[in-house]
Amino acid sequence: MRSSIADYVKKYLECARYKSSNLKSAGRLRIPVQSQRFETLSIDLFGPLPEGTSGKRWVFIVHDNATRWVKLYALKIDIANKCATTLVQEVFLRYGIPRRLISEKGPQFISVVLQQICFILKIEQCLTPAYHPQANPVELKNCDLKPRLAVLVGNEHGSCEENFHVFDLP
Repeated sequence: MRSSIADYVKKYLECARYKSSNLKSAGRLRIPVQSQRFETLSIDLFGPLPEGTSGKRWVFIVHDNATRWVKLYALKIDIANKCATTLVQEVFLRYGIPRRLISEKGPQFISVVLQQICFILKIEQCLTPAYHPQANPVELKNCDLKPRLAVLVGNEHGSCEENFHVFDLP
């Protein structure tokens, strides 16, 4: 009898409308706060840009989520080996190894090369969902950097790479 009353109450619209729930409501997802610099890095690649004098058409962006430090690297081609080499030689060896690396699911970032680097160096690799750029903090920097770079370069596309130092924020 007790179960039949409970079933009736669940199905009765007025009871369901006014009965309070004991369950906690789902809270908003929060971006984790970074406790120290270089704990979490976000990486991205954009391009192709107009070819300059050096032939480098791609921009590899490294962004520290705690300090909002940004570093741009020019690449000739957008393959996984170049991205991984740049990340290790120019970032990890110079600034240190992060705990977490956030990137999109591009072929350069889900490659075996980068996965092996993250495994060996004990870096947690976080891949953002497709069609959701808000999950990767470097995407917000892209929205800011692209127009600024276009204004700075103007019609002199050969000087694109030479102006990257303007955006480096130590």
